[in-house]
Amino acid sequence: MGIFTPGLLPEGEPHHVGGQGAQPSLAWGALDLSNPARHFPVPALEYLFVTYVVTENCIKCKFMDCVEVCPVDCFYVGENMLVIHPDECIDCGVCEPECPAEAILPDSDDKAASWVEQNRTYATQWPNITRKGEPPADADEWKDKPNKLALFSPEPGEP
Repeated sequence: MGIFTPGLLPEGEPHHVGGQGAQPSLAWGALDLSNPARHFPVPALEYLFVTYVVTENCIKCKFMDCVEVCPVDCFYVGENMLVIHPDECIDCGVCEPECPAEAILPDSDDKAASWVEQNRTYATQWPNITRKGEPPADADEWKDKPNKLALFSPEPGEP
């Protein structure tokens, strides 16, 4: 369904769209916003629809500096990591430089691709977090350790 589909608006009647007496054009009817890939080249879509996700580096660190800078409160807390709801993220990127563990990446980054669905899944199961809490006592020890996926806990955390 587009913004305006030809034949949808009654002919012969004034239409007040985009200003006094503006008439919708056929080009408007052709712009189907339910399928933006039809109208924009793929590289443009990747730029327009970037979201950020939390990756493996957050496991056992959970510093939470990112939470307080998020303007839309799209972080969710698990027992030993945070996630971002990709559908709620407005792509502002202010959280990325706040993470001491460098766990937040744009979904266009190859290292983040496998984490998009995991973030989406757990964001629907874990509580929302809007204020920075205390990281685990041993967070600094885990900060730069690789291969922490086996330590991931699917259990919800405390906001």
